[in-house]
Amino acid sequence: MPTCGFTTTSDDGRVRVNVLTFEDGDETGDHVHEFDYVVVPITGGTFLVLEADGSTRELAQEAGAPYLGRAGTEHNVINRSGRMAIFVEVELKS
Repeated sequence: MPTCGFTTTSDDGRVRVNVLTFEDGDETGDHVHEFDYVVVPITGGTFLVLEADGSTRELAQEAGAPYLGRAGTEHNVINRSGRMAIFVEVELKS
Protein backbone atom coordinates (compact mmCIF):
# COMPACT_ATOMS: atom_id res chain seq x y z
CA MET A 1 0.00 0.00 0.00
CA PRO A 2 1.43 3.39 -0.94
CA THR A 3 2.40 5.76 1.83
CA CYS A 4 4.06 8.44 -0.30
CA GLY A 5 2.19 11.48 -1.55
CA PHE A 6 1.08 11.02 -5.17
CA THR A 7 -0.47 13.82 -7.23
CA THR A 8 -1.28 13.75 -10.95
CA THR A 9 -0.80 17.30 -12.23
CA SER A 10 -1.46 16.69 -15.96
CA ASP A 11 -3.04 13.85 -17.90
CA ASP A 12 -3.92 13.90 -21.58
CA GLY A 13 -3.70 11.54 -24.56
CA ARG A 14 0.10 11.79 -24.77
CA VAL A 15 1.52 12.15 -21.24
CA ARG A 16 0.65 11.88 -17.56
CA VAL A 17 2.68 13.91 -15.05
CA ASN A 18 2.84 12.71 -11.44
CA VAL A 19 4.56 14.31 -8.45
CA LEU A 20 5.69 11.87 -5.74
CA THR A 21 6.56 13.17 -2.26
CA PHE A 22 8.16 10.83 0.26
CA GLU A 23 8.89 11.30 3.93
CA ASP A 24 11.73 9.06 5.10
CA GLY A 25 10.45 5.46 4.98
CA ASP A 26 7.48 6.21 2.71
CA GLU A 27 6.97 3.88 -0.24
CA THR A 28 5.10 3.65 -3.51
CA GLY A 29 3.74 0.18 -2.80
CA ASP A 30 4.04 -2.62 -5.36
CA HIS A 31 3.13 -1.37 -8.83
CA VAL A 32 3.67 -2.02 -12.55
CA HIS A 33 4.46 0.81 -14.96
CA GLU A 34 1.95 0.82 -17.81
CA PHE A 35 4.02 3.19 -19.97
CA ASP A 36 7.65 4.14 -20.58
CA TYR A 37 8.47 7.03 -18.23
CA VAL A 38 10.97 9.74 -17.32
CA VAL A 39 11.82 10.47 -13.68
CA VAL A 40 13.03 13.99 -12.83
CA PRO A 41 14.41 14.13 -9.27
CA ILE A 42 13.64 17.44 -7.55
CA THR A 43 15.49 16.91 -4.27
CA GLY A 44 17.59 13.85 -5.04
CA GLY A 45 17.75 11.06 -2.50
CA THR A 46 18.48 7.42 -1.82
CA PHE A 47 15.84 4.74 -2.35
CA LEU A 48 15.56 1.02 -1.77
CA VAL A 49 13.94 -0.67 -4.77
CA LEU A 50 12.22 -4.02 -4.18
CA GLU A 51 11.98 -5.79 -7.53
CA ALA A 52 9.14 -8.17 -8.47
CA ASP A 53 11.54 -11.14 -8.40
CA GLY A 54 12.38 -10.43 -4.73
CA SER A 55 15.77 -8.85 -5.40
CA THR A 56 16.66 -5.42 -4.02
CA ARG A 57 18.87 -2.57 -5.17
CA GLU A 58 19.79 0.90 -4.01
CA LEU A 59 18.84 3.80 -6.26
CA ALA A 60 20.61 7.14 -5.81
CA GLN A 61 18.79 10.04 -7.44
CA GLU A 62 20.62 13.28 -8.13
CA ALA A 63 18.56 16.47 -8.10
CA GLY A 64 17.91 17.63 -11.66
CA ALA A 65 19.36 14.49 -13.31
CA PRO A 66 16.51 12.74 -15.19
CA TYR A 67 16.51 9.05 -16.08
CA LEU A 68 14.33 6.70 -18.13
CA GLY A 69 12.18 3.77 -17.07
CA ARG A 70 10.40 1.15 -19.17
CA ALA A 71 6.81 0.00 -19.39
CA GLY A 72 6.34 -3.29 -17.57
CA THR A 73 8.75 -2.41 -14.75
CA GLU A 74 7.35 -3.88 -11.53
CA HIS A 75 8.68 -2.76 -8.15
CA ASN A 76 8.18 -0.95 -4.83
CA VAL A 77 10.29 2.14 -4.14
CA ILE A 78 11.10 3.12 -0.52
CA ASN A 79 12.71 6.40 0.57
CA ARG A 80 15.89 5.72 2.59
CA SER A 81 17.28 9.27 2.37
CA GLY A 82 16.75 10.24 6.00
CA ARG A 83 14.77 13.25 4.80
CA MET A 84 11.93 14.22 2.46
CA ALA A 85 12.45 13.30 -1.20
CA ILE A 86 10.45 14.54 -4.19
CA PHE A 87 10.48 13.53 -7.84
CA VAL A 88 8.37 14.08 -10.94
CA GLU A 89 7.41 11.12 -13.11
CA VAL A 90 6.35 11.77 -16.71
CA GLU A 91 4.56 8.78 -18.26
CA LEU A 92 4.82 8.65 -22.06
CA LYS A 93 1.54 7.36 -23.45
CA SER A 94 2.46 7.73 -27.13
